[in-house]
Amino acid sequence: MASIRPLLAGQGQPQRESKGEEEEETRDWAALPMDALLAVLGRLGGVDILMGAGHVCRQWRRATREEPELWRRIDMRRRAGLAYDVDLEAAACATVRRSAGRCEAFLAEDSAGAGLGYDDDFFLFLADAAPMLKSLRLISCNRVDPHMINQTIRKFPLLEELELSLYHRGSIDDCLDGVSEACPLMTRLRLNHDRFYYFRPILIGGCECKSAEIARMHGLRSLQLFGNSISNEELAAILDGCQQLQSLDIRHCFNVLMDDEMWSRCATVNTLRLPEDSMEDYDLQYDSPVRDSVYYSDAMY
Repeated sequence: MASIRPLLAGQGQPQRESKGEEEEETRDWAALPMDALLAVLGRLGGVDILMGAGHVCRQWRRATREEPELWRRIDMRRRAGLAYDVDLEAAACATVRRSAGRCEAFLAEDSAGAGLGYDDDFFLFLADAAPMLKSLRLISCNRVDPHMINQTIRKFPLLEELELSLYHRGSIDDCLDGVSEACPLMTRLRLNHDRFYYFRPILIGGCECKSAEIARMHGLRSLQLFGNSISNEELAAILDGCQQLQSLDIRHCFNVLMDDEMWSRCATVNTLRLPEDSMEDYDLQYDSPVRDSVYYSDAMY
């Protein structure tokens, strides 16, 4: 059987010539025990499994189609080099169906203008097909209406982690409405923008932080609000309501002034990232902040 090493380690690897390497290249990968095979496949993203590993041989194809355990955590990020005409929504539907209702974590990343992405219909499907979901992470899913996102989130009562990053289709307020009551187990929340604006216009997701709704997530332990125009008063309300908070990241939230009162409120937070802190470990794209109150015209975006 042909080697699958290029699929797992990347294309263009140099040929190895030692005897040991040659024996490894001719190993019968189809004979892997199922637990070992699932461990290998579990290290790949959903797109890589559907478009690569699932076609290696009959046993691998059967495992990707008949083992719901493989799809408990689904990662549908658009990887570099993926053709723009790949239908991510169709691929995501396939992975969720294969989970047979056991999916606990779903991560989707869309790209504006990059092929076929996620729309409202997909999230209607996800809300019904993944009742056990505990983690929902959505990055750049700007083809989806905020009310549909809200309707979807509220159907996951077991949800513990939620991310809405780089979203500017509409208001984050609308996405979060009623979520604290519908998802009482929430412990981790990420609401990240691509840049900070002194005042965020409606046309790029204005009124972006529903501080009152976040403050009602009393079990929250980790909160990231990158590039948010939240004020001291709004942040204070969140800290008062989320007294179990252990990690707070407000990098590029330049409307927050770390005065004595705010330092006092943050005293119980174990990990605190401040507006001016380094971005070295930040994992999403971002642009330079707009720190002045200026007029924004539609032509700018």
